[in-house]
Amino acid sequence: MLILLLAGSTFSQSNEKVDSLLHILDSKKLSDSVKGIVLSRLAYYESNPMEQKGYAEELYAFAKATNQPIFFYNALYYKADAEKRLGNLSEAISTFYEALDFADDLQTRSEIYTAIGDVYKQNNDFRNAFLQYDKAIGVFNEKDSLHSGEKWALALAYNNAGDGYLITNRHDTALTYFERAMVIWESISNEMAIGYSHGNIGLALAGLGEYDGAEASIEKAVSILFDYQDYYAISIFYTYMADIYFERQEYDRALRYAHESLNMAKEYKLRQQIRDAYLKLYELYKKMGKPNDALRYHESYLVYKDSLTDIETVQQMADLRTEFEVGQKQAEVDLLTAEKRTQRIITIAVGAFAFILIVLAAIIYKYYRSKAKVNKILADQKAELERLNSTKDKFFSIISHDLRSPVAGFNGISQMIKMMVQTKQTDQLLEMTEHIDESVDQLSKLLDNLLNWAMQQQGHVPNVPEKLNLKDMTDDLVKTLSTMAQGKSIELVNDVPENMELWSDKNTTMTILRNLVNNALKFTPEGGEVGIRASEENGLAKIEVYDTGVGMPKDKLKKLFQLQDKKSTYGTSGEKGLGLGLQLVHEFMEMNNGKIEVESKEGKGTTFTLWLPLFESVEEVVEK
Repeated sequence: MLILLLAGSTFSQSNEKVDSLLHILDSKKLSDSVKGIVLSRLAYYESNPMEQKGYAEELYAFAKATNQPIFFYNALYYKADAEKRLGNLSEAISTFYEALDFADDLQTRSEIYTAIGDVYKQNNDFRNAFLQYDKAIGVFNEKDSLHSGEKWALALAYNNAGDGYLITNRHDTALTYFERAMVIWESISNEMAIGYSHGNIGLALAGLGEYDGAEASIEKAVSILFDYQDYYAISIFYTYMADIYFERQEYDRALRYAHESLNMAKEYKLRQQIRDAYLKLYELYKKMGKPNDALRYHESYLVYKDSLTDIETVQQMADLRTEFEVGQKQAEVDLLTAEKRTQRIITIAVGAFAFILIVLAAIIYKYYRSKAKVNKILADQKAELERLNSTKDKFFSIISHDLRSPVAGFNGISQMIKMMVQTKQTDQLLEMTEHIDESVDQLSKLLDNLLNWAMQQQGHVPNVPEKLNLKDMTDDLVKTLSTMAQGKSIELVNDVPENMELWSDKNTTMTILRNLVNNALKFTPEGGEVGIRASEENGLAKIEVYDTGVGMPKDKLKKLFQLQDKKSTYGTSGEKGLGLGLQLVHEFMEMNNGKIEVESKEGKGTTFTLWLPLFESVEEVVEK
């Protein structure tokens, strides 16, 4: 059920805020109090329970080192919350009780009791869950007036207790608790919580058979949540209403809600909800004895089910790769630690022998001089290897990044082929194979170019400026990424003059353009437009890569080219990136004596403007 089931550390989780906090944490100028607050916020916003637990443990060690009790409470609370989300319920309860020792006011004590009740409820131990919720509510019994934070904690306890009564089919008691929570949310004007409470009340009324009231309450929830653009929650509420009327055998009303859920999920590309809505419509039409409609929605359900399964498989492979890389780094650290330990033992042994056998002092001295020279040689070699390894990693990142987009485009074509086969549109399959052949040829050429470029590097990224025809380059780029554009029904425009010639390095320039056009396709919804246009201005080539995508907020534009934690942002169709960012684009533009500017408006789109030297402006110098 979509119940407003809140806990102090999970009311709002945002990957974007985590990225920002990690960037702040990297600063070496943080005071102890600020560092503690940043670690607390990281544990608050982190959506991955393992990462949340790691931040909580780091916060605990920090609190112990600085002896700041408030951070002990935060660390224990967030660690317990992570254990609960990981399914380690007994560990979660014991850690919440540890946090209770540091809860020095009524609000935090109430929040702890509510959190413990949530753990018992998760384990289906409702008797102990309700005892904890009663404690959470009871801590305020002797206080006449509450401040807003205490009201929030009290409403939380009523709300989550109501969820327990709803699960155990005690709908009248659930309704009472939800209504009490609603009164408090209204008193502190928490509009989003009010919206969810209307939905919770609607579910309780449905359980009591008061379907008109249930529908009205859920409609109120939907109206409020529309203002917050919480379309995921709205779509789920509609699906639950379809379930309610399905059980009552009121199939027309059930169909209406199921279709509304499907339409909203499609509009906002909520893939899981699209799948669930298709399944619900299949069940409804099957029950109504309409096999043709049932079959149509069942086929759509299977398509989305397979698509989501593929995405989950790719994610699992990415997770395995991450685990392998972390393990590899840890092995390197262990090896270095062992080497240092061995060096210390050798130094002690040499000192002992030097003390006992003074006659060998000259030999030992000579030995150490020789060893110092060897260490210097090894240190120089190590530095050179690290530089080579860094360049190698950069090339692998470029190759992976540039290959990912064309390969991802095949997913769209495979879906179209599957749909043509299912709908028996065999006459269009030949045309589709021609697109596949062209895409494979372009992908093969791209791979050859990237590998040849990588083989040319000798410890650094080669930068060999030459005379380049911009039109030829953009034509190749459009052919390479056309599959990805077609998969999202995006118009890919190439508006570059035929005779514009640049003076820059071909490989880095192509990497810049591929990166920007790929990002534009990634963050442009279906039916949008992505394009490249160019003109001459003040002796330079002005190249613009524009899109009609989701755009970026102003705060993100200010630090767009700064080196940040490599956590990728998902595209409009759930495309996964490498977290490479725009640092390489910025670096390569500087290598080519160019500059880059960006303009963006949220919901309107983004335009990157590149300024690169024209060949005619440097022709005389080149000839000399």
